[in-house]
Amino acid sequence: MSGERVCAESGLLVDGDTRLLTDPCEYFHPAAGVQVGCGRLRCESCKAWVRGGPPGLRLEDGATVDLRALHAAPDWSALPFIEEAYVLFNRMRLYTCTCRYWVAESVAPIDNDHEVESDPDVPWGCAGHPAPELPLSLGDLRIDAGTNWAQLVDKILRGSCPRDLERKEALGAEPALWLAWLYAYLRGLSGADDLSAAIAGRLDDADPQVVGRVLYFFTQFPRAHGSETLIARAEADVHRVALGYPIPESRLPLTLWGGIASAHQGTPGKHDALDTRVDALAKRLLVVPRSDLPHDEVGPTGALELERQRKARQGLDADTAKYLLDDFARRLRSERLDVIGSALADSSKIFRDPEMRRFVADHIVEIDKAAPGRWRQAMTLLSDWHDKPAQGHLLVVAGARVIQAHLATADELRAWIQERRAYGWVHDAWVQPLEAMLASN
Repeated sequence: MSGERVCAESGLLVDGDTRLLTDPCEYFHPAAGVQVGCGRLRCESCKAWVRGGPPGLRLEDGATVDLRALHAAPDWSALPFIEEAYVLFNRMRLYTCTCRYWVAESVAPIDNDHEVESDPDVPWGCAGHPAPELPLSLGDLRIDAGTNWAQLVDKILRGSCPRDLERKEALGAEPALWLAWLYAYLRGLSGADDLSAAIAGRLDDADPQVVGRVLYFFTQFPRAHGSETLIARAEADVHRVALGYPIPESRLPLTLWGGIASAHQGTPGKHDALDTRVDALAKRLLVVPRSDLPHDEVGPTGALELERQRKARQGLDADTAKYLLDDFARRLRSERLDVIGSALADSSKIFRDPEMRRFVADHIVEIDKAAPGRWRQAMTLLSDWHDKPAQGHLLVVAGARVIQAHLATADELRAWIQERRAYGWVHDAWVQPLEAMLASN
């Protein structure tokens, strides 16, 4: 059995508290949102399939080990050189082929730089996963050539779980993850496109948590069939783009802006029609007054309360829980204050194209007028390390406009430059011209 679908990073080796795959059609896809161990690892040296053992077993220290016997044994716990063992917070998992073994004490990719001793160092890799064959049954769901995809999506949103993802930290049902998992599972079949189109069809649902789960899906799979529905919705009503939809499956609220920004491929010179539409939306949104873009959270439970529930399930002491919650609250406030400006400061891929950056530099006055103080975020974008020094001149263009329009005082601009020295591309080629302007202004 072979397949073209492979696990990300050549597969994950997982500890005993993380699910190890047994279905040959299931594989690790990061966008599905759940870490899982690859069940189709093969050794490049001995060509044997790699076996992952049950949780909590390891080789006895100093024992003589017959790897071929270990690989062939149906019950590892009965072998004389095997013992039960635990690491500090979780159970370990033993892996072996016929020539090498590895004890996984955490979740780690096989494909890594081997910078630390705990990084897996084995000649193994994912041998590929076949697409499933129809008809198939997943939980109480049946998928075949006649599947009504809108009904199937509705069943999942109402709690039908196609596969138990074994997430101990889950706050109840997790339809957003189940939809993402199912889409990854069906990749290679035409049903994957039918599924994502049906998910997009729920974007205007009356239930805000359903909307949040649609946005989650297209943030994870931004070019899935139906993504143009999100762009069309934003084009029709830009005032919805910053609304936040908190769901238990995501720490930060989902937004329409996040969905459409994710759809941008971010590859300069290779834009397609969707990229062009997203660019136009971004330019439009940058100059829409911040006060005209509601940033309310929409839904039965706010993001901070959901995070409080997560921390309560972790059994943390009161001081640690408070510190982490306070830190999350600060991050949440920063994100929700101005989702468009946050994307500028974070150098979102939508703003990596030279033409878009020229727009930001040329229109920084209008961008700041839309949200006073946003000049900082725009200048932070332009002073990142992307495509430097080629785009460095844009800092002079933008900085000159900031100075001429009195968007910042000389002290504020100098303080911002000093802050950027720790993180950004700060060079005399643009600092000196701005300093000269400040001195003469």
